[in-house]
Amino acid sequence: MSEHDITIVIPARMASSRYPGKPLVPIMGIPLVEHVRRRAMLAGAHRVVVATCDAEIKAAVEQAGGHAVMTKDTHQRCTDRIEEAMEQLPGDIVVMVQGDEPLLMPEAITAVAAPLLADPSLPIVNLLSELESEADYANPNIVKASCNLNGDVIFFSRAPIPFFREQVKVPVYRQTGIMAFRKEALNRFSALHETALERAESVDMLRAIEHGMRIAGVVVNYVTLGVDRPSDVALVEAVFANDPEQNRLFQLTSRQ
Repeated sequence: MSEHDITIVIPARMASSRYPGKPLVPIMGIPLVEHVRRRAMLAGAHRVVVATCDAEIKAAVEQAGGHAVMTKDTHQRCTDRIEEAMEQLPGDIVVMVQGDEPLLMPEAITAVAAPLLADPSLPIVNLLSELESEADYANPNIVKASCNLNGDVIFFSRAPIPFFREQVKVPVYRQTGIMAFRKEALNRFSALHETALERAESVDMLRAIEHGMRIAGVVVNYVTLGVDRPSDVALVEAVFANDPEQNRLFQLTSRQ
């Protein structure tokens, strides 16, 4: 991918509040977390690692030929799990990919890492996409993002932001679970105390914003479909079957 040492880390745990056990749920015969790991491998990073506190996830990944590391089971934030995993791993740039994104496009990883490669002063990048509907705008399960004129994120919220008191044209973005950190920025972030806004919204990256860390937003023109509930499995399988590019990637990764 570059001369930089890039590590992709995928956090995964069985104790999901909305869908317990989902990392190992089979989608077209392959565990969810394996779909994500195999897609991430296509990005060409130096290594792809699953970070988990569950022995059964580690065993499933290793049985498929992947690399997994164990972390503590006390982490409330996936970014803190990533930071612990990186204590065991090399890499000066860390890309975090949520473990419930089976439709991950490999180029998303390239896109989120690129600003860190171009700007040595930049600590964090978050991939964003434009909201597609008013229902998404109102949905508290979708984290919205607002950016300044330089493209840096200035706020994340589960509430509909911005509030349109006046009818003006303003882009409305959704946060994705794909982020890139310079390793020292990840270490600094994890060492910071949790903040009130972070706890109120349950959004990790508000900790960085409240502590004055810069987060660059990179906007892409596609939306990934995360698996948050059992009914999402059928939706993902339908995309695999009907979307030519997704079908191509599925066929490619199912042979790994």
